[in-house]
Order: sequence, then structure tokens, then C-alpha cells
Amino acid sequence: MSEVAIAQVIADLLPYANKDGVIEIVMRGVKKRFSSFQKVALADLKHGETKELMEKAIHALNQGQQGSVKNMKILQNVAQMQNLGLVLNGLNLCATCAGFAIMFAKLDKMSAEINHQISRLQATIKQGHDVQTGFEFNKVLADYQDMLDSRRRQQPYSEAQMRDLVDREYNVLILLISVLQNDLASNKKMILDSIFSMLAMLTISLRYFDEQYYFNNHEVLGDSDVWHSSHTKWMNVYDILSATWFVELLQDYGIFEAGFSTMETDVYYNALIEQVDDLRQEIEDNQVLIITVADPELLRTLHDVTTRDVRETIGAAIDIAFAGIDEETVAEVRKNALAQVAAV
Repeated sequence: MSEVAIAQVIADLLPYANKDGVIEIVMRGVKKRFSSFQKVALADLKHGETKELMEKAIHALNQGQQGSVKNMKILQNVAQMQNLGLVLNGLNLCATCAGFAIMFAKLDKMSAEINHQISRLQATIKQGHDVQTGFEFNKVLADYQDMLDSRRRQQPYSEAQMRDLVDREYNVLILLISVLQNDLASNKKMILDSIFSMLAMLTISLRYFDEQYYFNNHEVLGDSDVWHSSHTKWMNVYDILSATWFVELLQDYGIFEAGFSTMETDVYYNALIEQVDDLRQEIEDNQVLIITVADPELLRTLHDVTTRDVRETIGAAIDIAFAGIDEETVAEVRKNALAQVAAV
């Protein structure tokens, strides 16, 4: 990696530590969006060392464009208050067993209250509980975790199992969104966190399912209608979460409940809406890639190459941003960060 490329990596990274000793590295994409939060556990670091890492990162940012530094500091402040790292890094965290363990631990703690709010919704709109028994939040979390573990053991879910998982993730998402629409959320932050986490899970599951469905059926289906007949319905959730009413809900939440300034609210809702757009694009880009490559082994190789590039970028950034820190500590940081990166 050239010195210019390394300098750009440093300029695009903002590590900071929360109260749990976790540093979240923000990586901006080619469109200069804050497209990825890479979580790095630093629980064993002393407070002074953590502070030093933060100061190094901010110093690196100050060598870049001054205008972007201000916005990134605002995003840092908003992210710390709203746990946006969990949300905006959802795609990375949901891609591996190691990464999902971080997300699962947080979501599982909320599952009882989330299921309670879904039950309130069902009672309000008079939906039968028997119809919805398969859509409990915690059950979908457990099944998603099992799906990842099955892939880790090279015994991936069948096409039928993946379709069922995608459908249940979609239905849980619709129920969670309906809780907000019907103003039944006793804790909007919790519901918003669960919505965006589930959206990341749906995105990865749907990508996996698209690949299976296409390679299993395209010879029979021909060149038209190569995706499952429910695909349009599933994709509709991205439209719902980009709708004007949802943007206004995020704005109202930022101002009236989170206590953000106008600028912080703009950063908050734009980051989340861009996340919806990015996740939708993940699905659409992968569909184009599937059809273009038309070979499962070659597609897997391309995903592996992408993963390797991401790992190299993160590794180089960690080495530079954490220069001067104990080598064993940096090695542990690198190990934890790279364990959460996988081909998605």
C-alpha cells in the first residue's frame, strides 16, 4: 500500500472508546459516507492507553480536510450517545459468528421487551397470536446465529431453510416498523436499534438466498424472473425505511427525545437513511454480480478477494493509527478486528 493510500486510510479513520472499552473505527466509502464502523474490543487497555489512541486518531484526522473533521466529530458524538456503531456496522457484525456474537449479546438483552411491544401491536390491531408465533424476535436471532454457524461448519442452510429465515426476518421487521407507526414504542431507541440490526441480518440472508436460488433454478427459469417471487415484497422494507414518514420520525426523535442539536439531528438521520440505501445497494449489486459471473465458485472467489482487500486496509490502518502502543496489544486489536470481517 502506497504512502498516499495509507495517509487516506488514516484520514478516513476515527477511533474512539465507549464506556465498555470498545473502540469503533469509522471508515468512509468512496462516496465519503461513513459506511462502516469496525468495532474493536479494547477491554484490557488501561484508560490512559485508550485515551492516547483516541488522541492519535483525532490528530490523524486533523491532517486531512478540516471540513470533514468537524462532521466526523459530530458523528462521533452522536454515535456515542446512540450506539450507532452497532447499527452502522451491522453488515460487518452480521457476517461472521464472531461479529454477530457482539450484536447478539446486545439484542438478546432487549428481546423480552421487544416481544412485549410486538404483542401490544398484535392486540391493538387484533392480529391472532397463533399466526405470529414464528416471528418472535429472539427466535429469529437464534435461527440467524445458527445459520451463520452452519456456514462456518461448511454445512449451509438449504434453499428452503434460507427462504424461511428471510421471510421471518422480513415479518419481524414489518412488525417492528408497525410498532413505531402505531406509536406503541415505549423505548424508541431500542426499537430503532432492533430495526436496523434486523435489516442488516435480512440483507445478508437475502444475499445468501439470492445466490442459492439463482444457481439452483436459473436453468429452469431462463433469463427472466430469475429471483424468488417474494423478492419484490422483501425489498419493499427498504422503501418503507426510506419513506418521508420515517425520515420525519427520525428527525423528531433526534430533536425531542435524544436531545440533539439541529446539526446533530441532521447527521443522525442522514447516517441512518444512507445505511438503508447502502444495504439496498448491497442486494442489488450482488444480484448483478451473480448474473454476470454465473458461476458459484467464481462468485465465492470474488467475495474472498473483496474480503482480503478490506482486511488489508483495516490491518494497515490499525498498525499506523496505533503506532507506539505495545505490540502485543496492537496484535490483539488486529486479531479482534479481522475476526469480524468476512465475505458477505
